[in-house]
Amino acid sequence: MAGTDREQQTQSAWRKGRMRQVAVFVTLPALIFGTATVSAAYSAGLLAPREAASCQPTLVTAPSRTSFTVKVLNATGVDGVATTTGRELKHRGFRVTEATNAPESLLVREPGLIYHGPHGLDAALLVASQIPGAALSNDGRAGTSVDLALGLGYTSLVPVPPRPAPLPKSIKVNVYNTTYHEGLAKRVLGDLGTRGFKPGTTGNDPKRTWQLGVGVIRYGPEGLRQAKVLRQHLPGATLEQDARKDTSLDFVIGMKYTGLGPIAAVPVPPPVSQASAPTVARPCTPEG
Repeated sequence: MAGTDREQQTQSAWRKGRMRQVAVFVTLPALIFGTATVSAAYSAGLLAPREAASCQPTLVTAPSRTSFTVKVLNATGVDGVATTTGRELKHRGFRVTEATNAPESLLVREPGLIYHGPHGLDAALLVASQIPGAALSNDGRAGTSVDLALGLGYTSLVPVPPRPAPLPKSIKVNVYNTTYHEGLAKRVLGDLGTRGFKPGTTGNDPKRTWQLGVGVIRYGPEGLRQAKVLRQHLPGATLEQDARKDTSLDFVIGMKYTGLGPIAAVPVPPPVSQASAPTVARPCTPEG
């Protein structure tokens, strides 16, 4: 019996050793073949990481700044920001129709959030170019109008080069007399006309003031640049802001007025350069 047990143990050990040889014989070539196959696949580019689809924004000519309207909403929590920003956008040529507070429920963390419709993307991109960090939101509206909501991150519009001074031909001037010299207002208006200013009305000062100096140039919030140009021709005149809405000016002649300043002392306006057509970059949509 002892001999039989030893024979059975020997045969069992032989069978186990044989199975290990078979396993090595089958597995080792499979591993080698599999490794070679994976290597070949990588070499062929079949298993290489897939590159992201190339996507470049599309540059297109920007729409005219007067071809769409802009509504400015103040979501900054600071009073007056929409009004001042809207005024500056007007100075930059945009058609701002309203500047008001945003609904209390509107929270904008970005410097600006610009709402637009499918046909107003280019307009929104043009407005966004004025506000660093502004974001866009398509709310499905019709037309090309946009709403600009100024948010908590807003500080200011992008800086731009100073605008050239307006030319006299674009400045309308009314002349009023407070002196004893009859007809002086018409003569002064005629003199200003020879220098290119647009003639307005003449007469006695509607405010019935008495000016003892050279005179006063009255202007509205939109007319300071025009007033400074007129003062170049009227040395000694003082500036006085009133509530008018346009850029027209009043020159109220004072008792010390003796005539326009010498034309040689008036700065010559720089030549107007032709700027290239502005563009906007439409975001692309990657394929695949």
